[in-house]
Amino acid sequence: MRTIHYTRYLLLISVFLFSCGDTKEQVENESNAKVTIERVSEKTASKTKDKQTNKSKYIKSNMERLATLTPLTEAEFMAWRPEKLMGLPTTNVNTYGPPNVAMFDITYQANDEKVRLHIVDGAGERGAQLTGPAHLIAFQDANQKIPMGYIKTVTENGITAKERYAQVNEEYQLDFLYDDRLYVKVKTTNLGREKTWQAVEAFHFETLLNNNQ
Repeated sequence: MRTIHYTRYLLLISVFLFSCGDTKEQVENESNAKVTIERVSEKTASKTKDKQTNKSKYIKSNMERLATLTPLTEAEFMAWRPEKLMGLPTTNVNTYGPPNVAMFDITYQANDEKVRLHIVDGAGERGAQLTGPAHLIAFQDANQKIPMGYIKTVTENGITAKERYAQVNEEYQLDFLYDDRLYVKVKTTNLGREKTWQAVEAFHFETLLNNNQ
């Protein structure tokens, strides 16, 4: 009987020690996992802080640079604007805006297909102020569903834009800051996404800015 009790006693001790070992290992694993999570969180927070700092520096320095530039003139815009865009003729042109701010608006349309371009030149003190919010587009990561459409941040051909799609009339709208200066809005109807981005290329905004140098 003593032998049986002694054997049971040893078994109980073994089970207890084994359980303690598992508990200790579990605690260590949980502790290590917690440390890893904390380190990842710290790195993420650091990267976010750096991104915010860089964003603020970029916007401030670029707005200061833009304030020293001369805004585009109506003559420069009119000399640059395409008479036709992807086969669509010009139907409306506006060169308007507050004093010392260059704003241009042009529409191309044939039947139910339409392209509308709106430009705000960031040059000059007032232009730099008006285009300030456009600097944020490149730092956004939008991905939002809206009724019968979406809004998301996309990058095509080196241009980061806020792309909005509405299924009604197949409307696409692209908002972006071109060459750290021009706040551009391109809105199309019944053209589709591919042709909307083709329209952006067809405008050749670089030529407009080259004419101003």
